Amino acid sequence: MKIFIASSNQGKIKEIQGIFKDYTIIADASKFEHLKVEENADSFEGNAMIKAKALINLIDDSSNFLAMADDSGLCIDGLDGEPGIYSARYANIKSGILGNSSDISNIECVIENMKKKSLQNSKAKFVACIAIIGNINGKHIEFISRGELEGEIINNPRGKNGFGYDPIFIPLGHCKTLGELEPEEKNKISHRKKALEKIKDFLHTHPFNND
Repeated sequence: MKIFIASSNQGKIKEIQGIFKDYTIIADASKFEHLKVEENADSFEGNAMIKAKALINLIDDSSNFLAMADDSGLCIDGLDGEPGIYSARYANIKSGILGNSSDISNIECVIENMKKKSLQNSKAKFVACIAIIGNINGKHIEFISRGELEGEIINNPRGKNGFGYDPIFIPLGHCKTLGELEPEEKNKISHRKKALEKIKDFLHTHPFNND
């Protein structure tokens, strides 16, 4: 089965490909370079489905396929749930700039806002929502999964692995940040893995699956 990914984030694409090894994953940046999406939903689930529906309009494959889109972010208790659905553009929003911010800028923005509240650390969670939409054996498929990874945010980045906020997030039960974990270790516990496993379970337990 072919699964087209709606993401230009190479870190996310690599992680999805590593977990979804038994499917044909298509993430051709040149094919989907014209994908423009206004992520105006008020939830991770809503934004994931917006992106999946936008992607499916660009697919000209007549065989069985699914469009998959991911929306994820970091929710910090001490910052009242921020950055939340604005995780990718957190620093720019605070500065009144359009578009996504760099990982470094977003991390610096989190640390600055924590310092304003005199926080050295805070409980937090990563959330990943993955939407799939498409047609398999003539049946319309539409499904959204959600995965969460609880942990703690610190105000001193550690580690060079991963992407996004990984260097300041310590998963519950660990002493290393996600940025310090090897990719294989991170993938075993990641919020995205949990959401992807729910997608796989959904596909494997329904009669339209043709694997």
